[in-house]
Amino acid sequence: MTYPEKIAYLYRYRDALRREKTIADEIEALRAEAARVTQALTGMPGGGDGQAIPRAVERIVDAQQRLAAEAARCAAARAEVRAAIDTVPDPLRRDILTRRYILGQRWERIAADHNVTLRWAAKQHHRTVDAMEISPENPERVP
Repeated sequence: MTYPEKIAYLYRYRDALRREKTIADEIEALRAEAARVTQALTGMPGGGDGQAIPRAVERIVDAQQRLAAEAARCAAARAEVRAAIDTVPDPLRRDILTRRYILGQRWERIAADHNVTLRWAAKQHHRTVDAMEISPENPERVP
C-alpha cells in the first residue's frame, strides 16, 4: 500500500462515524417531521389520504435499519483500524495513531498532550504510517 492508501485505510473508522452521525441526524429530522402538525385552513373540503403517519413510520424504520447496518460497519472498521495500530511496537507512536485515527484528535492537541512540537508529532506519524505493512486481511508488525 502507498502512504495515501494507508491514510485512507486508517481513516475508515472516522469516516464510518461521520456516516453514522448523518443517519442519526436524518432519523431525528424524520421524527420531527412526523410529529409536526400542520393544518391548512381553507374553505375547501378535503383531506389527505390518511397515510401520512404510516409513511413517516416506514421512513423512520428504514433509516433505523440503515443506522444499525452502519453501526455494524463502524464497529468492524474500528476493530480493523485498532488491530493495524496495535501492530506498532513503540507505545508513543501507537498513541499518536490512536489519538489521530480512533479519537479523531487534531495535531495540535496530540503534540500538546505529549509535550512535543507539532512538527515532531507529524513527522513521527508519517514515519510510522510509511513503515506500516497494512493489508486488510493480515496487518503485519512494523519493523
